[in-house]
Amino acid sequence: MKMRTTKKLPKRNNATSGKKAHNDNNYYKVGRIKMNSWAAEVLPVLDIICYESELVHISKDHHKELAIIGMTAFDFVKYICSNFNELRKGTGNSVLLAVNRPRVSNVAAVEICKEEKNNKDVYKIKTATLMNTRQLCLKKLLKANDH
Repeated sequence: MKMRTTKKLPKRNNATSGKKAHNDNNYYKVGRIKMNSWAAEVLPVLDIICYESELVHISKDHHKELAIIGMTAFDFVKYICSNFNELRKGTGNSVLLAVNRPRVSNVAAVEICKEEKNNKDVYKIKTATLMNTRQLCLKKLLKANDH
């Protein structure tokens, strides 16, 4: 299956409604750890993908928070993958990509882990969430963007 790079989900997608995804083969490229970026000093340069079933999970579990900020689960994940400024240790062998802003009590984060897809390594999104800054600070800082 070819990786999709659409900016919007197709209308038939269940992720926007929070209904169960019946086929976990659908996935979308939502970002990339870029070469010559500050994050590439810690993580290998790879694409970041998100399965439709994970978007459904994020939409279902965080629909109130997403409604407040006016984003779909797909938009939320794309935003974090494009704007993260901290890398922190996640659970197991995963890494948190976090958008940590000064003087804001909540942080947006996605948890990624490496997997092989079509004979190619990629990062898969395990989950996305809003969390308290204090809760994030308990996680080991791997690298922060100093700019």
